[in-house]
Amino acid sequence: MKISKPSYRPLIHGDIVKRANLFRYIRDFIEMQNMETGCYMEFGILNGECMIDAYRQFRGMTSHFYGFDSFEGLPELSNEDQFSAKLTPIFSKGNYTSMKQEFVRESILSSCRMLSEELTLTKGFFNESLPAFSSSAENNKVKPINIAYIDCDLYSSTVDVLKFIEDKVVSGTWILFDDYWCYRGSPMHGQQKAIREWLDRYKRIGLQPYCNFDGWGRAFIVYEN
Repeated sequence: MKISKPSYRPLIHGDIVKRANLFRYIRDFIEMQNMETGCYMEFGILNGECMIDAYRQFRGMTSHFYGFDSFEGLPELSNEDQFSAKLTPIFSKGNYTSMKQEFVRESILSSCRMLSEELTLTKGFFNESLPAFSSSAENNKVKPINIAYIDCDLYSSTVDVLKFIEDKVVSGTWILFDDYWCYRGSPMHGQQKAIREWLDRYKRIGLQPYCNFDGWGRAFIVYEN
């Protein structure tokens, strides 16, 4: 039997908003704001735990779930990321290697009873896989993004993701940056740097801050200028 209602998870970290609860608030927001049915995209899915949380909250509301990951851990660090590495040494080549793509896919499908046709996983480092996806027939099927979850740790990878989604976000799209407060919270490194440069270059939209979550992450809502 297909389930279309969200599930709930209790708050366990005091007043820090947990990811699953934030997802529940986002569902309420989208349903109340008369938004077009769109998709969920996740960049850096590791072993699928976040994708499972997302499906449990957004099932019956979003058209499709897309996940992008190398399944080989972090890529070779760019010059910018090497410069920042002293602030967060754990972000190094090969760290956060997931299980094999086929196992991750089956784990997601079986854990939340997602239908196979609702999930698309794309393998590869973002500087290669995202441009290839943009040039594929699959890209033409993508509806506007309702929620983008960006968990790719590095400045360079975040740059690749933001360039990829810039023509897919609309007013009311939620963008969640899982590593926003990494690099000691400095706006000169990591995701914060990538976000600032993106908004300076791409003038069609702005980002309205919403809240922090899970200690390291920060959520934003897109508005159109």
